[in-house]
Amino acid sequence: MPKQRTPFGRWPSPLSPRLAAAGSRRFGTLAAGAQALYWSQSRPEQGGRQSIFAGSADGGVREVLPAPFSARSRVHEYGGGEFLLADDTIYFVNDGDQQIYAVAGEQAPKRLTEAAGTRFADLVFDRRRRRLIGIGEQHADPTPKNMLLAVDLGDGAVRELAGAHDFYASPCLAPDGERLAFLTWDLPDMPWDSARLEIAPIAADGSLGAAKSIAGGNGAAAFQPTWSARTGWLYLVLDTSGWGQLYAWDGSKLRRRLGRRGAELSRPQWVFGMRSYCLSPEDRIAAVLLSQGTPLWEVVEPKGGRRTAYATLSRQAARIDDPVAWAGGFAALISRPTAMPEVMRIGPRGFRGFAAPGAREPALEALTGSISVGETLAFRAGPHRVYGIYYAPANAAHRGPAGALPPALLFVHGGPTSMTDAGLKLRVQFFTSRGFAVFDLNYAGSTGFGRAYRERLDGTWGIADVADCVAGAKYLARTGRADAKRIAISGGSAGGYTTLMALATSRAFAAGSCHYGVSDLALLLKHTHKFESGYLHRLMGTTPKTWRAVFRARSPLQLCDGITAPVILFQGLEDKVVPPEQSRGMLARLKERGIDVAYHEFAGEAHGFRRAETIAAVLAAELAFLQRVLRL
Repeated sequence: MPKQRTPFGRWPSPLSPRLAAAGSRRFGTLAAGAQALYWSQSRPEQGGRQSIFAGSADGGVREVLPAPFSARSRVHEYGGGEFLLADDTIYFVNDGDQQIYAVAGEQAPKRLTEAAGTRFADLVFDRRRRRLIGIGEQHADPTPKNMLLAVDLGDGAVRELAGAHDFYASPCLAPDGERLAFLTWDLPDMPWDSARLEIAPIAADGSLGAAKSIAGGNGAAAFQPTWSARTGWLYLVLDTSGWGQLYAWDGSKLRRRLGRRGAELSRPQWVFGMRSYCLSPEDRIAAVLLSQGTPLWEVVEPKGGRRTAYATLSRQAARIDDPVAWAGGFAALISRPTAMPEVMRIGPRGFRGFAAPGAREPALEALTGSISVGETLAFRAGPHRVYGIYYAPANAAHRGPAGALPPALLFVHGGPTSMTDAGLKLRVQFFTSRGFAVFDLNYAGSTGFGRAYRERLDGTWGIADVADCVAGAKYLARTGRADAKRIAISGGSAGGYTTLMALATSRAFAAGSCHYGVSDLALLLKHTHKFESGYLHRLMGTTPKTWRAVFRARSPLQLCDGITAPVILFQGLEDKVVPPEQSRGMLARLKERGIDVAYHEFAGEAHGFRRAETIAAVLAAELAFLQRVLRL
């Protein structure tokens, strides 16, 4: 049947808010066991609880963490590294109390630690000493203390191993159990700015000796230390060239093993446990390089260093995250343009997933014939080349009126040190299946494009990112991809800040949607958590003594008189990163000026919405708002 001509933005869509919310899963840690792969995954329909699943060699899946337990760390507020698989036992951080629990087989989880005020993450198993080593964060004082610590598996006693630096991450034991490697960095740096790789000997009593710095620091960032069980070498990613490349430390010097200019192996360590490569027991290296934000899957053989780039396999994926060696091959979290993200096994010819018998993806089934596949585009913003992923409107039964152009949503990812990709995202499809175009932007500050691209935002947050967004909107209009008078901007967290700044300092957007975004930089500096307490100065080009004038000049709250377009605001009441005062302050100012503004806040939600009912409510409200203010 021919498609019916229906006004853009009003197409009946098979993807309801409820279906989109149910399929909006988050994935966490991925770990390889002898008999199964294990991963953590959110359950939006269970209040956002993060469970742990096991996938077996025959492709079956079972849930191994019973409700109401939720595996989620809150170290640095963003967490990650929430569970460890050791032999047949899973050690996990429970969200409710941030303590470590152990679960084995069909037994109920058993609490291991009783350390009130201490959070845990990024655990490793010290077999010889029958203990866990990991990251701790104590909240007894106004400023949290971060440290390396050990947890005795017998009595749960917690012992500090190192705490002289502001932050620690990625502890890993040498194969002989005699040395511990770890990353460390100090304020005002973030881990991708200047993390150092250090190695410390372990004394007979289990304490750490004097640490030796191996790489990183002084403007270079080390990432993902990994010991080789076969050679005893220590592998790491280092970005001294401006691009993250793989090296191996042989005990005396660094040897470059993989990487080149234009291909990125570094990752922004917002959460613990991130990986861009893995080692097999035979020392095969499997790595995910990013070239202009696109993943390239490569495998390096241990003998002779022969490298195989799997171009066909790479083209099948929009994102490949956290690879592990398993069952003689590899596995990773795979995002594809036309399939839901999932943990998959990787072979020379493609991917194989895990699924319980009769498993269905209702959201994907509903989208049959209505999936919009992203197209990576590059455009100019002044002298700079900027990248974005364009999704055209797509619907199996509807098309737009003859000669008309669609409204568009320009998405601004969070971070801002992060990136977007062309993997299937139900929020994108929710709008494209209704006749919107979506342009998902990798603006200045994004990762996956080299250190220089990321550092273009240093000192220019609220300027360079906004310029890229404005240039992106003009590009859509100039190339006939969107109606110039109906382009809206939407972002969350740091992307929410950029959204408000773009509305305040330009007329490129007809409306804005801000999700838990920053409106008052001085308030953010006052209330920000330790992990990001130096980040704001780097982004703004200020110091603790020279920030006031710059913060006033670049705070949306101070520039509110420049906002004339309608705005909708969304906020979680439990948000510790961007507290509700940020959205409430902007709401009050916009109301005072008579601006068309809507506000929705949600109890029980923190920084990033996890509950199905919240996600569905946000989608429905955002759609209704855009249809009204864009006059669709």
